[in-house]
Amino acid sequence: MKTTFSKLIYVLLILTSAALVSCEGDEGPMGPMGPMGPQGEQGPPGQDGADGADGADGADGADGADGADGADGADGNANVTIITLLNSEVEWTSGAYLGRTSNVFTLTTEKVNEDIIQHGLVLGYFSLFGNAWYSLPFIWETSDGSNRQYILHNYNLNTIRLYAFQTTGVLVPAADAYRFLLITDNNVFTKSSGKKDILSEMEKAGVNVDNYYEVIDYFGIN
Repeated sequence: MKTTFSKLIYVLLILTSAALVSCEGDEGPMGPMGPMGPQGEQGPPGQDGADGADGADGADGADGADGADGADGADGNANVTIITLLNSEVEWTSGAYLGRTSNVFTLTTEKVNEDIIQHGLVLGYFSLFGNAWYSLPFIWETSDGSNRQYILHNYNLNTIRLYAFQTTGVLVPAADAYRFLLITDNNVFTKSSGKKDILSEMEKAGVNVDNYYEVIDYFGIN
C-alpha cells in the first residue's frame, strides 16, 4: 500500500513538470522589464485658424428735423411790466384834473390788473429832448414864477391817465416818450403788502424812486 502511494506522488510530480515546460513554450521564460526609453521630440505647433472678416458697419440714420423755435420771452423782470408810449402815440383831449382845465390822455390796458391795484403800483416817467428820463409827477416853473407847468399820471383798473396843464391853461408837453413801470409785489414782497410797502422796501435798499435808472437796476431790468 505504501509502495502504491509513493508511485502516485512520483507520477504527479512528472505531470506537473511537464505542464510547466509546456506553458513556457519555445520562447523561453519572460525576461525582466527593460528601462524606459527617452521622451520623443515635441511636434511643431499647429497653425492658428484665420480670423473671420468683420461685419460691415450699418448705415447712419438720417438726422431728425429741427424743432420749431420757441416764442420769445417777455421783456423785463417777472414782477415788472413796462409800457412805453411815443409822443406821436399820445392824443390829448380837453378835460380836467381836480377841477383844473387840463389836457388828458387815457391809455386802456389790461396790464393794470387787480394784482397791480391791490398789491402794486404804477411808476411814471417821461423823456424830454432826448435826455434822461424824468419821474412823474413833473413840475416846472419859470424863473420869475409867473408860469408853472405840470405833467402827472394816475391809474385805476385797466386804465392809465396822463394829465398836462399849466398856470395859463392846458399844456402840450414837448416830451419824446412816456414810460410806465407796473410793479407787483408777487414773489418779491409779501402778498399782504402794497404800494406803501413796495416803496418802503425800495427806500430801505437805497433806491431813489424818482431815478428811473436806479429803479430798473433794482429790479434787474436791462
